[in-house]
This record gives sequence, structure tokens and C-alpha cells, in this order.
Amino acid sequence: FLMKYYKSKKIVQTSFLDSSFMKNLESALRFGTPLLVHDVESIDPVLNPVLNKEIRKQGGRILIRLGDQDVDFSPSFIIFLATRDPTAHFTPDLCSRVTFVNFTVTPSSLKAHCLHEVLKAERPDIEQKRADLLKLQGEFKVRLRGLEKSLLDALNESS
Repeated sequence: FLMKYYKSKKIVQTSFLDSSFMKNLESALRFGTPLLVHDVESIDPVLNPVLNKEIRKQGGRILIRLGDQDVDFSPSFIIFLATRDPTAHFTPDLCSRVTFVNFTVTPSSLKAHCLHEVLKAERPDIEQKRADLLKLQGEFKVRLRGLEKSLLDALNESS
């Protein structure tokens, strides 16, 4: 998915085990190209300044410390850390600095996707109804949360 989505921005794939990892990271930071790091079971300490966004301005340039050198930092830089290990655990410190997305396929998500594809092919009218109902259900959930919040606010003010 990421490779297709960022193909026009020339996404670069690498790994901590790759001999050219530092060169790829430096290039991505400098030119703002997306970087996909595979097989991340633990975080290399060299990424800490990047994950902490320890950038500074010096003479009109935006710099970030990478190892023992300063590298120009492009605001369009984005990094993705991916692992195939479902048992990988990360420290709370790391969890507070990044956004996690779990692409694990569950039986229920697979069932919903299969149902969607079958209905789309066999009965597009029913699929459209299903999509409309799912959208309506989402809108109702948002409305319910708003009503719950306003009820709690009203109860809080009355006490």
C-alpha cells in the first residue's frame, strides 16, 4: 500500500541491517523523500533525534543531528517503520513519539471484506444500501457521543 501511495514521491525502502541505511536516511531527511524501514523489532538509537523531531534553525537552514553530523532537514520528510512480527513490543516512550497502525488481518475484517466484494459483484444495489447504512451508523455514533458529552456537561453544571 505505502509503495503504491508514495510511488510518485519516490519512496525508499531500507532496513536497519542494510549497509546503506545511514545513507538512505540522510538522503530522505535532506530531500524530503518518504522512507520505509522494514523489519523493525527494535529501534536503532540513531533514529532518536528524528523521532523526537530535534530540529534546529541555523542561518536560515533547518538542521537535525544524525550521528555525529548535522543534516539539512526537509519538512516534507516522512518515515514509516514496519514489522511483520505480530509479537513485537515497543516501549511506552516510543509509543508516545509515533503513530501505530495495525494492518493485521482478523477473521472479522476478512469476513467483512469478502462480504463487500461478493455483494459488489453480485448485488450492487444491496451493497449500496449496506454502504449507506454503515455511513448512517457512523453518523449516529458521532451524534451519540455528542449527546453523551452534552448530557455530562449539563449534569456537571447542575451539581
